[in-house]
Amino acid sequence: MEQPELVMVREPDRPDEPVRIGTVLSKEGSLFRVRWDDGSEESVRLGGRIAGAPQGSLRLAFLRDRASAVAAFEANPIDAVTRLLQENEKGLTRKQIREKLTDLGLDIGSGSPRWRRIEQALTSSDEISVSGKGVAAIFQSKVKAGRARSRSEPTRILPQAEQHAPVPAAEAIGGAANHGSEAFAQPGASSASSPGAESAGHPNRESAPAEVIDGSTTAPSTAPASLAARLAQMMGEDESQPLRHYLSKPLAVGARLQKLTGEELEALLESLTREDAAALELLLLVTSRSSSAADRSLDGGRMTDLLAAAAAEVGAQAVLDPDLSVTAEALLRRASDGVNLPTAAIPSLATIGHAVALGRGSEARQVLEAVALVLSRLLRSLSRDERVSIDLEGLAPLVAPLPFTRDGGRAALIATVNKVHSKSVLSDAWWSGASLDELVACASGPLGAVTSRPEVCAEFLWPLMLRELSLVESRGRLAFLMGVPSEFLAGVSGEVLAAALRRVAAIDRIVAGWAAALTQEQRIQALRHDVEQAQAAAQAAEERARAAENRTTALADRCAQLEETLRAEHRESASLRTAQDRQIQIDVVRSLATLAAEVEELAAGETEPGVLVERVRALAMAQALEPIGQVGFEVSFDPTAHDPIVGVPQDGTEVKVIRPGYRWRPLGEDVLIDKALVTT
Repeated sequence: MEQPELVMVREPDRPDEPVRIGTVLSKEGSLFRVRWDDGSEESVRLGGRIAGAPQGSLRLAFLRDRASAVAAFEANPIDAVTRLLQENEKGLTRKQIREKLTDLGLDIGSGSPRWRRIEQALTSSDEISVSGKGVAAIFQSKVKAGRARSRSEPTRILPQAEQHAPVPAAEAIGGAANHGSEAFAQPGASSASSPGAESAGHPNRESAPAEVIDGSTTAPSTAPASLAARLAQMMGEDESQPLRHYLSKPLAVGARLQKLTGEELEALLESLTREDAAALELLLLVTSRSSSAADRSLDGGRMTDLLAAAAAEVGAQAVLDPDLSVTAEALLRRASDGVNLPTAAIPSLATIGHAVALGRGSEARQVLEAVALVLSRLLRSLSRDERVSIDLEGLAPLVAPLPFTRDGGRAALIATVNKVHSKSVLSDAWWSGASLDELVACASGPLGAVTSRPEVCAEFLWPLMLRELSLVESRGRLAFLMGVPSEFLAGVSGEVLAAALRRVAAIDRIVAGWAAALTQEQRIQALRHDVEQAQAAAQAAEERARAAENRTTALADRCAQLEETLRAEHRESASLRTAQDRQIQIDVVRSLATLAAEVEELAAGETEPGVLVERVRALAMAQALEPIGQVGFEVSFDPTAHDPIVGVPQDGTEVKVIRPGYRWRPLGEDVLIDKALVTT
C-alpha cells in the first residue's frame, strides 16, 4: 500500500499571519528537511509550533484551517465521522469516536443532540458496517480510502505542542491530549490507539510481545495497548480514561512511573506509538528519569501547562502525599533548569514550591533555592498590572526553610520583592529564622538595598543587634559586632555599647585596659579645672565691664553732649567682650571634644599606646601647645618648667618626667600653661 505523503504545518507567530504548509524533502533521525509554500527550505523538528500530518487526513484539515474545519463539522458532523472511520480501517467504538473528535478540539458530549445524530447515522448508514453489540460495537467504513499507509515504513508523527484555540491546561500539555495520541494518515490508515490496530513503531507485527507494566506482565495481544490503558492499569483503575485525564494529574502518575525499573520503562517506551511515547516522556518530567527527546522538545509554554496541572493537583490536597512531594520536587527542579518560563508560571511555581517546602523542607533546600532564583527573575519581568494579581507576601513561606546567603535564592527573592513592592518585605514571614551573622554577610550583596532601609533596620536588624550586644562575652565577638555595617549600629545607643564593653572587660584583661584608657579620669579632671578657670576669667571680665558702665554713667553728669556716644561705645565693647568670651569657651570645649573623640577612636581601634600618645601630642601641637618633657625620659631640672613632686632639686639635676607640661605659643607668644611633674 502506498505510503501517504507527509505534510508539515507551522502555526503563525501572530493571529493575522497565515498557516505555512511544507513538503517533507528528507528525514534524518528526528530532523526533517522541509520546503515551505513560499519556496524557502528549512530543517525542523516536530514540536512547538510545528506539526505534521499525512496528506488528505482530517487532522491536516484542522491544522490548515481550523475555523473552516470546525464550521464544516457544525454543518455536517456525519462527514467528519465517516472520514475518521476511513482513516481507521480496523474500526472504532463509540467511545473512541468521541475521544478522537474531542482530541480535535470539538465538544462532543455523550448525551448531546449532536452525538445522538452521529450515533443514529452510525447505525443507519449504508456506508458503515457494525460488528459486536453495545459498548463493544465496532464501526467500520465500507468505502475504502484511495491511499493507505504503507506497512513497510509507517509514518510516525509527534503530537503538536501548541493549540490554535485556548484549552484547559491539562489538555494543552504536550498537545497529546488535545490533538489525539496518534498520527493521522490518509483515509484507511490504521490508528495505533484503536482496538486491534498495528503499532506505528512496529510494522507488520501480527502480535505484540508481553508488556511489563508496574512490575507485572500482561499477556501478548494482537496490538499493544494505548498509553491511557496502561496508565489505568498502573493506577489501579477498572476502566481507562482519556489521556488528558492522566495529564491532568501528572504528580500522581509520575509517582507510579517512578517505581518502574529502567528496563520496564524502556520496554514501555519501545512498545508505544510515537505520540503516546511523547506524552509519556512529558509525564516523565515529574520524575528523575526523563528522556533527552522530551527535554529537547520542552519549551516554556508546555512547562507552564504542566506546572498548572501539578499546581491544581497540589491545591486539591490538604497535606501533600510523600510520593507526590518527591515528584513535585522533581518537576520544580526541571522547571528551574534552563527552561525559559513566562511570568504566567509564577502562581504555579509558588503553589508547588510552598507545598514542597511544607512537606520536605530542608531535604528540598537545593530545589527551593533554584525556584526562588527563578521567581526573582520572573517577578522582575512583571508588568504593573500583573504585579497587582500576585500575592507577594504569599511567596515568603516558600523560602522560609532556606538560609540567608549572599547570592542565595532567599536573599535574591527578597531583593526582587523589594523592587516590585517595597512594603511587602516588611512582613515577618520573610525574615523568620534569620541570624545577625547571615544578614551581615548578605548586606554586601543584592540584599544590601533592603537591609539599608530605615524601616527594615528598625523592625528586624536593630532588635537582633541589641540582642547580640546583650549576650556578648568575648573580645572577638565584640569586635565583630563593632565592625558590622553602619546601618546595623545606627539604632544602638552608647549605653548599650558601654554595657557590652564592661561585660567583656570583666573577663578579659585586654578589654579592661581599653576601658581604663578610654576613661582617663585624671586627665578629665584637669581639663575640667581648666574649664572652670576659663569660666572664672569670663566672669571677672563681665564684672569689669559692669564697672566701666558705672563710670560711664557718672561721667554723664559732666559730659551730657558725649553721653549717647559713650553709651553706644560701651554697648559695642560689652557685646564684643561677650562674644570673645563665648568664643573662648567654644574653642576650649571644642579642643576638649576633639581630644576625647580621638582618644576613644584610637582605643576602639586597638591602637598601641605609643601611637595614641603621638596622636594626642599632634592634636595639642595643632593648638600651638608645645609639650615640656616626655613621660619616662630624664631631663635637667629647670624650676621655670619643672614642678618636683618631692623636695627642691638643684638646677641642672637629672630628674625623671612623670607627667609632661605644656607651653602655649600662639603667634610668637610664650605662655606657660602647666609645668611638667618630675621626680629625682
